[in-house]
Amino acid sequence: MSEPPALGRRERNKLQTRRRMLDAARRLFAERGVAGSTIEDIADLAGVSRATVFNYFPSKDDLITALHASHMDALTTLVDELLAKDLTTAERIAGVFADFARESRRYPGYMRAVTGEIERDLATPDTSRERTQRFDDQMLRLIEPGTEHGEVRTDYPLPFLAQMVGAVYVSTMRHWRQNPDDDGTENFDRAARFAADTLLPGGPSGRGRG
Repeated sequence: MSEPPALGRRERNKLQTRRRMLDAARRLFAERGVAGSTIEDIADLAGVSRATVFNYFPSKDDLITALHASHMDALTTLVDELLAKDLTTAERIAGVFADFARESRRYPGYMRAVTGEIERDLATPDTSRERTQRFDDQMLRLIEPGTEHGEVRTDYPLPFLAQMVGAVYVSTMRHWRQNPDDDGTENFDRAARFAADTLLPGGPSGRGRG
């Protein structure tokens, strides 16, 4: 496979500018929330003009969409890392759920903005089918190796099981968004165990309740 062509200076500068603006938005959303962060604030922190921000991102929603895309990139990388380790399916699922719980504690404002975008994806499938499918694909990658080790039931299609794991993830995420005083740690741990248990051959065993 041939190497991708190297970026020219102009392209590199544009990419670096875009990253600075996204980093600035991420920091401000984490500190102040979306409503408390203006385009002017983002421009100042990124060291660019307000017009430059609008050239890349016509609205704050476009910034959130781009941050959502970077979140999905991070999820893909996390799944890659989990698949590279000698883990059970339950441990891999726990790793994904625990990662969200950890990030939600560190950056609650930012994570609420990003998860709001995920919610909008689910509500507008005609315009976001590709991104929703990408999320489902990561859940499928997460559980697929478990079929070789007898850890995942075979009486339902794997894509359906992946969607169900994703549904538990999104439902737990939604509960966290609606309950700002709850850091989500216990719920995400419980949800991961529930999702893994429902994948077991023969159905849920009832283990890990509580």
